[in-house]
Amino acid sequence: MARDEALLSACSGPDVVPVIRFYGWSQPTISLGYFQDFGEYEALQPPARDLAVVRRTTGGGAILHDLEVTYTIAIPTAHPILAGQSKRLYQFAHAAIIQSIGHGTRLFGAGHESCGESSQRGPFFCFERRHDLDVVVDDPKGPDGVSKIAGSAQRRTPTAILQHGSIMLDSRFLQQKVRTWKELGGSDSFQQAVSELVPSFEQALGLKLVASEWSDDERAAARSFESRYAGDDWTLRRQR
Repeated sequence: MARDEALLSACSGPDVVPVIRFYGWSQPTISLGYFQDFGEYEALQPPARDLAVVRRTTGGGAILHDLEVTYTIAIPTAHPILAGQSKRLYQFAHAAIIQSIGHGTRLFGAGHESCGESSQRGPFFCFERRHDLDVVVDDPKGPDGVSKIAGSAQRRTPTAILQHGSIMLDSRFLQQKVRTWKELGGSDSFQQAVSELVPSFEQALGLKLVASEWSDDERAAARSFESRYAGDDWTLRRQR
């Protein structure tokens, strides 16, 4: 979370190069959406209630991160691919995910309501919420006849957009109801999934992605935010 905050903070003007980050989780962890009450987490039953917990800077419902690919995009609000519409970033990213996964994945609706429209209400888990731009697959056992395989949320500043998203590779926790890439015939390998996502994101965004390591300055910037995300003021009470 600190690294994502650092990427957003560094995106301070229209000429900053957009960054896409793909990462996984070293242990199963619940991330609360920015607006969620910590008491909702405390009310969970085990095993979810016993997992590590952090709070995101983006909205939406909680996510149980485990066997997945998490992506982050930090991009200037004035970047020409957005054409002044933050919702376009959901559309581009989810088009890339659908292209990579295939197997009948699609957007839930017509795209009129973005993923952040109901960021302050809905079921506890993000994957039980439904927005037009969510990536779903038909499933007669799922709510509304579909199950969700990927979803995203945003935080916006005057100069930049940070978009978080989770793509489920596999699932070990029944409390979070999802469909997974593995169930649809794909691999549960993080590296394999990323290798398939990168060209799809390039095509959807019209950008050439260049792999890079974190610079010393970027690591130092991330460390400056670590105490916030590790502290009770932020996690329990959403106080910066």
